[in-house]
Amino acid sequence: MSCSSSEALFEAYLDDTLLPAQRVRLLNHLGACGRCKGVLDELRVVDALMIAPRHVELPANFTFATMAEIRTLPRPHVSSAPVYAYLVSYLVAAWLLIGASFLLAGPAMRAFGETALDASAQLFHTFGTFGHAGARVLGDFGSLGALFGGAIVLDIAVALALIVGFTVVRPRLAERIRS
Repeated sequence: MSCSSSEALFEAYLDDTLLPAQRVRLLNHLGACGRCKGVLDELRVVDALMIAPRHVELPANFTFATMAEIRTLPRPHVSSAPVYAYLVSYLVAAWLLIGASFLLAGPAMRAFGETALDASAQLFHTFGTFGHAGARVLGDFGSLGALFGGAIVLDIAVALALIVGFTVVRPRLAERIRS
């Protein structure tokens, strides 16, 4: 029996699932080959280490020592600018860009706006007041008023939700985690 074919049988030998004929051939090879016998002995040691339960005993002051070490670490960087300042600047910049693109596009956008308004009439029906206000502001693009009004309201709602999340909910969750 060659070393490579005997090494293929080591796992089955250790699990005691070899056929009697294979077992006899493997034992004969192990008697003649010191290298394979050494590999099998190492596998036995590894198996014994994996089977043996290890219980790790923590020191009595483990939690206290760990928390003391954590307190000595530098605090993570916290942005000095409030989050809502970024959100407000995003809204202003986004809507200035959108408004400028519609004003520069000219009457060709009217057809697009009417199609979009028809497709989303039910969705923005709730925002009708804002749509009328948008129609007055946009002038020639009156049909886009409801679309703009509804989108602005949705943007403002998302921005307010993020502001509340960062200023109210996030600190409360952090306090819960600390305690």
